Amino acid sequence: MTLSEKYIEKIQTEFSKKCVLVIGDLMVDEYIIGKVARISPEAPVPVLNFKEKRLEAGGASNVARNIRMLGASVSVVGMASTDAQGKWLRGYLLNSEINVDGIYAESGRPTTVKTRYATKGQQLIRVDNEDSSCIKKESQKKILDYLKKSLLSGYDAIILSDYKKGIFNDVNFVNEIVTLCNEHRVIVGIDSKSRDIQAFKNVDFVKPNNLELEEAVGIKIEDEKSLDIAGSIYLEKSQAKSLVVTRGADGISVFIPGRERKDFASRAVQVFDVTGAGDTVISTIALGMASGLSLYESAQLANFAASIVISKVGTTAVTQKELIKRILNEEAG
Repeated sequence: MTLSEKYIEKIQTEFSKKCVLVIGDLMVDEYIIGKVARISPEAPVPVLNFKEKRLEAGGASNVARNIRMLGASVSVVGMASTDAQGKWLRGYLLNSEINVDGIYAESGRPTTVKTRYATKGQQLIRVDNEDSSCIKKESQKKILDYLKKSLLSGYDAIILSDYKKGIFNDVNFVNEIVTLCNEHRVIVGIDSKSRDIQAFKNVDFVKPNNLELEEAVGIKIEDEKSLDIAGSIYLEKSQAKSLVVTRGADGISVFIPGRERKDFASRAVQVFDVTGAGDTVISTIALGMASGLSLYESAQLANFAASIVISKVGTTAVTQKELIKRILNEEAG
């Protein structure tokens, strides 16, 4: 069996059998689309003539959507208000067959919304409405109680999606989640913008991008050597089992203690929008590993999935059919 055949077999027969839990910062991506034909007489800014408004699930919500689109069952845990955007998000996820029983609301904390004003595919400005302070201890307890109950039901993988919007600001809270997962021997993957990487001990893999890796270890990545040094420091400080670094046009690099770095080149596609590509990568890797693929095989599969996402505009997810088609096209090419 070739590697391509192995990928397709796993996607078609194993992905739909898996259950994944996503804990993280839930967001709504709002797009205000219009046409610019003139500059405002009030200030040197373009006037956007409104055409349409579109809402999409972002952040940890998009991770959950990616997993569901790839065929697995998924539950999502996080914070969203009872405001209009929060109600829309719950409804959207429910309609996508995603379990939302673990979504909680805090008084005074709005649903995180990123509003992008754009014309002809080009962003003019982004407006964020959010509260990125640490969630309350009461909310942490609700999440931990939900996790304990969920682990008894049985999950194949758990993903922590940290966008620094308040869910994982407390390092001790992160430690409790990871410890619980390790006790139940569940695959744990983390996509985190945090510098508090000591909380990631015994995590199966952590997936920062190049910039997040730099900020976490305090080293500017300028060449292959500095990348190796940064990766080694990250692994040593975090004590994670492996490190997956997404590097944009340079693809994905995987670090495992005691082994040389392994690189997976990005797939050759026309890039329209990188929004949500990291969500696709961590979703595919977690699902791949839960289905019996190695970390290296899962990272390569994630490269295929990411190449689909960046060739589209906006926050999006990859379907089984699209992923299989991409694999077959690569093999034929």
